[in-house]
Amino acid sequence: MKKRSSKNKMPRQPVTRRQKYLMISSTTTLLIVAALVLVNILTVYITDRYPVTIDLTPQKAFQLTEQSQNYLADLAKPVSIQVMTSEEDFVSGGEYYVQANTVLKQYEKYSDNITLEYIDLLATPSLASQYEDVSIGDIIVTSGKRTQTLSAYDLFNIQSGSYYGNYITSSKAEQAMTSAIMNVTSETQVKASVLTGHGEQYPDGFVQLLGQNNFEVTPVSPATEALPEDADVLIWVAPVNDPDQEVLDKLDAYLSEKSGRTLLYFADTTQPELPRLEGFLNKWGISVPLSSVIETDNRKIINVNPYFSTTQIENPTLTDTMTDRSIPLTLPFARPLETVFETNMEISTEVLLESSDTSALVAYDLNEEELENWTAEEYGPFVLAILSRKSFGEEQTSQIAAYGSSVSLSDSLLSSGSFSNADYYLSALNTLTHRENVISIQPKTLGGQELGLNTAQVFTIGLIFMIAVPIATLGCGLYLWFKRRNA
Repeated sequence: MKKRSSKNKMPRQPVTRRQKYLMISSTTTLLIVAALVLVNILTVYITDRYPVTIDLTPQKAFQLTEQSQNYLADLAKPVSIQVMTSEEDFVSGGEYYVQANTVLKQYEKYSDNITLEYIDLLATPSLASQYEDVSIGDIIVTSGKRTQTLSAYDLFNIQSGSYYGNYITSSKAEQAMTSAIMNVTSETQVKASVLTGHGEQYPDGFVQLLGQNNFEVTPVSPATEALPEDADVLIWVAPVNDPDQEVLDKLDAYLSEKSGRTLLYFADTTQPELPRLEGFLNKWGISVPLSSVIETDNRKIINVNPYFSTTQIENPTLTDTMTDRSIPLTLPFARPLETVFETNMEISTEVLLESSDTSALVAYDLNEEELENWTAEEYGPFVLAILSRKSFGEEQTSQIAAYGSSVSLSDSLLSSGSFSNADYYLSALNTLTHRENVISIQPKTLGGQELGLNTAQVFTIGLIFMIAVPIATLGCGLYLWFKRRNA
């Protein structure tokens, strides 16, 4: 057998460094691609089985707060949530509807006693007869025999624009839904009555806010009707006609015959002199002079209006259930209050809110010329809110909480994320009526929040961006130009 010559063998070429690099690079790329494919497959599998989401919004707008989560964990009654449209149509309303829809789904996730259902009335006309008083897009919350219907607009704060029409400023979907669930599962409700018949302002936004927080609110005219015995709170907003003595006797009897009752009184700069009403308040240690509070420091003025500035919480007595005390409170167009006495027999008074130390008072009777030449004679702080308590024994009281501004109850302020008016007044009523298991949730915005800047801040920011930044940019440019020219 003839041996093959070794000369015919091809010599093995050594692997170059470049080839090794290409092999390692290719292998690494294949492994990374395989890992990414595997991760994607696992992600799709997990998200299909479990509602895994990551909320990157500053206010965690797509998640329930810890308050709602804790409440749902203890929920013992079954609750049905029915959205009267298809999910696709509901979320087509825009980004805030997408947020509200995500919030709705969270309730079913955190409680086995909650069921969520979408009912498309357009696709199933036979069901329309069962929901004659319901509009497309409404949300029905039911538990047992109790039902509450929320319109889609109950989920949002709406602001009217002069050019673009109405638009959503923030979402209150969680507050509305949690409150609705509490309303239909609660055994009792706090009852409030709004006094009418003396030219009062009817606080629609405040009534709506209370209704969303498990208060039952009804109007009553004390001149022609008896005050309801089961009412826990009476709300009196800026009457312009002086009530007769019979009405005041009813109020006195309401507050004096039984503890645990509250009169919430709001003054206004449009009120004339009301001697009988003012005499009634004086007996409770509260005086309301005929003047207006004005801010003299431009740095503290809001919206370039000296009658519109922030308010200082002097006494935290009624702030126990506020969610965020760092958000400013405002009582615009306020009348000052005065304490007639600190203690008189069984009645005692304490100051709740004050204006700044740079505020001043403007008398009612000034004409336009006098107002133009007006100068401050006395500076604050001035009292803007007083709590007067009548004691019936150990921790048994009835009370009047008087505030100098009815404008502080305006819809725009109660729905604003820049001011804590809604949060404060809810906390005040929750404390005065001794409510338990209270949940208060701030409205949430998806974009940037309103800054609520005062005049000085606006001026400072304008100087920075209109003068300081351009000068600094020009200086840097000239420096680089000279440096390169001389290089």
